[in-house]
Amino acid sequence: LGDVCTTGPCLITDGGSCATSPDFPNLYPTDEGCTIYGLPPVGLDVIAFEVEGDEDSYNDYDGDGDFRNDCPDYLTVNGVKYCGTSGPAGVVPSDGTMTWVSD
Repeated sequence: LGDVCTTGPCLITDGGSCATSPDFPNLYPTDEGCTIYGLPPVGLDVIAFEVEGDEDSYNDYDGDGDFRNDCPDYLTVNGVKYCGTSGPAGVVPSDGTMTWVSD
């Protein structure tokens, strides 16, 4: 397996075993995003997860016509968006990537 790497401002620490948003543990910046790649095919261990959730459940941020699956900020693993305080614990990143986006 290769190295875990990132595009954008996210940080990879602890020899590639930990990924954080910029400025963690402080608030992350707006209008940012990154892709973390080279992840091994093992379940993710989520230590801390708090991403802005959808406070206005009527907003359709992604424009797909379904406002129930939207978050303004999110982490995507295997095509599934995670926001709020429910992270992808135990999820195996099948393509070795995960993507974080903030509005």
